Amino acid sequence: MSKGTLEEFCNSISFILSSSTVEEAFYDKPGNASRRRDIKSVSFKDLVLSALVSKEYYKELCKRGLRKEKPLFDSLYKAVLKSMELGINFAILGTFIQMIPIAYSSISRSLDDTLKKASVTIRSLDENDSIYFSKSLQILGLSYLGEVDSGFDYKSMGKLPLYEVLLHSSSDSAVKNMLEDYKYSKLVADKIEKLGMEKGVLEGFLSVLCQVPDGLIWRKHGGRTAITVSKMSCEALENPKLINELDRFLLENGYNPGSTADIVAVGIALFKLGEWYDKNGVNYFNSMQRGCDRVP
Repeated sequence: MSKGTLEEFCNSISFILSSSTVEEAFYDKPGNASRRRDIKSVSFKDLVLSALVSKEYYKELCKRGLRKEKPLFDSLYKAVLKSMELGINFAILGTFIQMIPIAYSSISRSLDDTLKKASVTIRSLDENDSIYFSKSLQILGLSYLGEVDSGFDYKSMGKLPLYEVLLHSSSDSAVKNMLEDYKYSKLVADKIEKLGMEKGVLEGFLSVLCQVPDGLIWRKHGGRTAITVSKMSCEALENPKLINELDRFLLENGYNPGSTADIVAVGIALFKLGEWYDKNGVNYFNSMQRGCDRVP
């Protein structure tokens, strides 16, 4: 792939990934920030500005994927540092983490190929990725990230490959989504395809939250609360009249299903990437060259 074509290809990929965060925040979902309102822990502005910061790092990951350059999670570290420099509250940690393997694997012939490569990429995340992940968490100072399953402590993660760290954290819904080949984001993408963007995002959100308790709520407020919210989401899915009741319950208690929102953002990205590959993939891959830079 020529240098110019690679630049344009990765420009498109990075735009889709970063704009998916904006689109996710554009629609109303129970307990989440949106264009209509901020919530206590995050504002719509935070989400939009974080998405703008992320675009350049998604683009670089796209290029590095062609060259198979590692580590990957230094991109998160750089994005967090840049956000701090610009006075931005980096509010898309869970989304960015899930997008890293997708961006890195995006030079493919189709969405299916990208996701197959992303699955391999996730399993190859190593100790250097762990170090950058740990540094990023320390900078962000997230008080609810301490010990996880089996007494494992995030502060000691640099000693293990990041893939093993993720396995320790598999009870978190966003991490579970990654480890299960973006199963829940695919569900969201399917809902969008069948129902359109607005209805698909809402029903996808409720469906994911019904199937798997939200990781952010679990970490901040405990498993019992997360399971209660999950059950209420199942009820709202069956009876849409209960959606407003679920929303009030979440807002009044400060329960933000942020991990579910991250999964939805990735689902929007998968839907849009699928459309983009179908319409534009052939044009780019006709420009492939022979030799060592041939796209896999």
